[in-house]
Amino acid sequence: MIKGTITALFMTLIARTSYDPMITNDVTEEYDFIVVGGGASGAVVARELSDKTGMTVLLLEAGDSDWGNRLVPSPTMFDMLQESPANWNYDIAKQKYSLLEMGENAKYPGGKILGGSTSINAMDYLRGSPHDYDSWEDHGAKGWSWKYVEPFFRKNENAIDNKISEKAGREGLLNISISYQHPFSRRLVTAAKEIGIKEVDYFDEIEGISPLVCTRYKGLRQSSSDAFLRSGYKERQRSLHIVTNALVSKVHFVTDTNGKQQATWVSYMKEGKINNVKARKEIILSAGAIRTPQILMLSGIGPKNHLKEMEIEVVVDLPGVGANFQDHYGIFAYHAIDDNQFVSQSTPESIKEYIMNGTGYDSAVWGGGAVLHFKTKYFGTNVSLSTKKRPFPTIQVILTSKNASFFFKPRENYRLHTAWMVGVQHPKSKGEIRLKSANPTDQPIIDPNYLSEEDDIKMYIEGFRKLEELEMTKAMKAIGFRMITPEACNGALYINPPRPDEFYRCYAKSYGFPAAHACCTAKIGRENDEMAVVDERLKVRHVEGLRVADASVMPHVTSSNTQAPCYMIGRKASEIIKQDWNINE
Repeated sequence: MIKGTITALFMTLIARTSYDPMITNDVTEEYDFIVVGGGASGAVVARELSDKTGMTVLLLEAGDSDWGNRLVPSPTMFDMLQESPANWNYDIAKQKYSLLEMGENAKYPGGKILGGSTSINAMDYLRGSPHDYDSWEDHGAKGWSWKYVEPFFRKNENAIDNKISEKAGREGLLNISISYQHPFSRRLVTAAKEIGIKEVDYFDEIEGISPLVCTRYKGLRQSSSDAFLRSGYKERQRSLHIVTNALVSKVHFVTDTNGKQQATWVSYMKEGKINNVKARKEIILSAGAIRTPQILMLSGIGPKNHLKEMEIEVVVDLPGVGANFQDHYGIFAYHAIDDNQFVSQSTPESIKEYIMNGTGYDSAVWGGGAVLHFKTKYFGTNVSLSTKKRPFPTIQVILTSKNASFFFKPRENYRLHTAWMVGVQHPKSKGEIRLKSANPTDQPIIDPNYLSEEDDIKMYIEGFRKLEELEMTKAMKAIGFRMITPEACNGALYINPPRPDEFYRCYAKSYGFPAAHACCTAKIGRENDEMAVVDERLKVRHVEGLRVADASVMPHVTSSNTQAPCYMIGRKASEIIKQDWNINE
């Protein structure tokens, strides 16, 4: 008997014509709230402020609707989505210390579509470590420690898989489930235990090896658009208007009776025209860690010297706007494997399983897998504002059995191999976002400044040492598991472990890529921190009526992919806004 997946997929793809019934062009002159950006945070804020509150909300999304996009629902379309118009594919400034093999061709991904990056990402759902959020509070984010943010994770989550810890939410709108577990995943657990790594559920304890949990329901992607905007949207048609292909160009200010600058209306570009719309109460920027600082600077909020250089009138001199850029620089490690049963790839049988049951290799991006978190001797080195040296993990490794394309030319051909992504979770290296011009259609200048700090390279080397330990276990040797080295970096000399630091240093500098976990470019901080852009209630400093609610506000990046923290930020921001405006449901 055919189960729900083929029906769900068929109905989803057929029903999603070019006309999206949730999108409107009938915009009124005023709304109580204007939300800019329909990604993880923005969709939650728009939903919460418009749902049974009596408030009117306008959501402006720069990208197209996700409704008619055939690539979005299916996990196997992940690679194609990255090359599609749904991805901003920003240019990256030429790097001095990393991306050396990519040169000036490096791109930074981001979702240019309703649902933002949740519509194009790998669907991995990880909260991070409680120590991340306690460290946020160390950095001046009062009220953002673990005990304050954990309830907001739970409010969003609906763990539909009973194997997920009871600590995950069960009554939220966002469906999450354990990713497909290939036989290779179980082999990895065996190997990990050989070297003293325990099996965990990362909702209970992050250090160790754990199955990946992803934003997926009945074999289909769960984006912020699906979970928070489309569910029950007819009940909010009058209170929530959503406009796509609306590129916000500027937030406008007037001087209020107290002499403060009040954010009053927004200009956005659509179909070649400039449109203006007023906010009676507030404007909330949820455009992401790249677009949000760009909009702030275009609006006159940012480092004054840079704004003057761009010939933009300075409203408020906030040097932290666009600064403090952090990301998880990812490096793929490839390993050859001799035993065919331990390499996953799409087959006629796996496609049939997916269609019939919504399970198997094709139900998850890259066939799913496991994730490993561990500390090295360098843990906590980035927390310059804290003397507590919070013990969050140093390294994350996404462990898949995917037969993926190489980032380099291997020294010999391999028919079967795996691809693992290694990332330092708390890099010391920080970059920045700057304007290319005052034209809002110009891309900003993105300089991640990856690997500019020596400690980051040392941490990557430690990460590769742990992979060597796994490589040398009995469990992995038994299936012919061994690292594939490139022709470059003298790879032919280092076929077998242990490999010298010089090899891993060259490898890290040459073959990394942006993990698309950009954050921290409008961070929360104390009033005496000149680099802080927003206060603990997410209000932009020295102006009224303007907040930021997205990854920009993080004081530092978390020990995780940033999707789950962004959902949390949106939910907590919604409650803060309701409290400040005495809004009752």
